[in-house]
Amino acid sequence: MIQKAHYQFIRQHPAFINLRTEHFDRLASDIKFRKSPKGQIIFFEGDPRDRLFLLYKGYARIEQYDQTASYSYLDYAKENSLFPYGGMFEDAAYHYTAVAVTDVEYFTIPVEAFEHFAKLEPKQLIHIVTELSKILAFHELRLRNATLAGARDRVIQALSILCLDFCKEKDYVPFAVSMIELSRLAATTRETVHQVIKKLKEEEKIRYERKMITFLDKTFFLETYQNGQ
Repeated sequence: MIQKAHYQFIRQHPAFINLRTEHFDRLASDIKFRKSPKGQIIFFEGDPRDRLFLLYKGYARIEQYDQTASYSYLDYAKENSLFPYGGMFEDAAYHYTAVAVTDVEYFTIPVEAFEHFAKLEPKQLIHIVTELSKILAFHELRLRNATLAGARDRVIQALSILCLDFCKEKDYVPFAVSMIELSRLAATTRETVHQVIKKLKEEEKIRYERKMITFLDKTFFLETYQNGQ
């Protein structure tokens, strides 16, 4: 059984607040609290999709591989987020692998019970549809970024998305992002990312040291994101 403070945190989370108290209490009886160090796998692509994950502290990377063992998909989950929403009410297995990119603390929620109780609450279903719509809109933007813009613009747009998603209250991405990861996010080569990063550093728009990104000119990146929509 989770601690009282954890119970209150989860109960007030938007993903659970619409559940009836008796239903949430039954769900809470099987919620587990876990800790994982940086680099540890949280779940593998192909594993049975029997738990949802609510990040309490830390950040996770979501990745999918193609048949050549190269990344074909890359994204991040941040603190206070529930994932994966993809496959809700449908899939029997996870579509991707999740790995801790910092030390993480998280809750695991039984999928079958969550989906069962969600079906009984119209407001809960609306919340799930709304979250899926936000995820779809985000990935539509990433797809357009990957197919329409030039390589340099794709790198800047990828950085802008990171800035918007993780730097509302800070100036830096709170976990390491390698140039290989940036190349996957921007659908370009590592060499192109290196050149763009070098130019942005010279223009004093970012600082990039030991894979840590600091935005020195957040306005530039946020305006770039807005113009890219």
